[in-house]
Amino acid sequence: MASRVIYSHEFMEEVENGTLVPENFDYFFLCEGDSWMDRSSLAQMSLPWALAKIFKGGARGDDALFINLSRFGHTLRHIADCLNDDFHQWLNTPDMGFTFDALLLSAGGNDFIDAALDPPPGQGILKDVRVGPPPASENDCIDAAAVATLVNDFLDPNFDKLYQAVRTSRQPADLPILLNAYNEPVARNAPVFSGSGPWLSKAYIRNGIPTTLWPDVTRRIFIDVEAAVTGWTKVDGRADLHVVPTSALDLVPADPGSSGSSGDWQNEIHPNASGWNKLAKVWLEEIRRLIP
Repeated sequence: MASRVIYSHEFMEEVENGTLVPENFDYFFLCEGDSWMDRSSLAQMSLPWALAKIFKGGARGDDALFINLSRFGHTLRHIADCLNDDFHQWLNTPDMGFTFDALLLSAGGNDFIDAALDPPPGQGILKDVRVGPPPASENDCIDAAAVATLVNDFLDPNFDKLYQAVRTSRQPADLPILLNAYNEPVARNAPVFSGSGPWLSKAYIRNGIPTTLWPDVTRRIFIDVEAAVTGWTKVDGRADLHVVPTSALDLVPADPGSSGSSGDWQNEIHPNASGWNKLAKVWLEEIRRLIP
């Protein structure tokens, strides 16, 4: 048998049809979050599928079942608002026959991207630099106070809701929660499909940020994303949180002038198959470090 990824809504149908036998698996992982746990495009899946392909367990065996609750575009606030739905049921259903070995979570990235793209120019985490002196650096383009508000008033409280839901559930008291640190993309005109992306480059254009500063602004945003995710682990009593060091991985950058798959990236903010394969190895190393 091999490791498998299955969406939540498919689980019972496959069990009843006999095409899925949970007791045949050695490890069980619950996946929640955004497109980094769901898909890179309409045809390209993402991390759990790459991880399932290479999964090798420890003492119990090699086969893992990944239950996926993730959805493309989900923000941490949306995830926290839906904790009484699928997420709650998977954590608290007593007759599943198994408990989870870890929660794999990718959240926070979309909140930052939305805060750059959705508000009117100058009202999100990006400054409107279309008027006045040209910006000299990324510091002139990013509103540090708005970033702090996003993290302190929105991301941190919503993560705490999720964390408390896990800790008060029927799952093991020390269930590891693995957090995605993402990886720095290249802002470019590479949407998933018409009407879905690009995100960063569109936000930069709306706020008048010169193309020469795009790489530095993107780097600053993803440093802030990782800092927010890492910050969740620094609260007392959260020794069960672990940031997977994906940001340190040297993915091949996309060509800034490309509009499709380039380097290790499928589109502007999502890796392609080669990128996922590299990222999955980092996740597997962290899983093997934490789980016997």
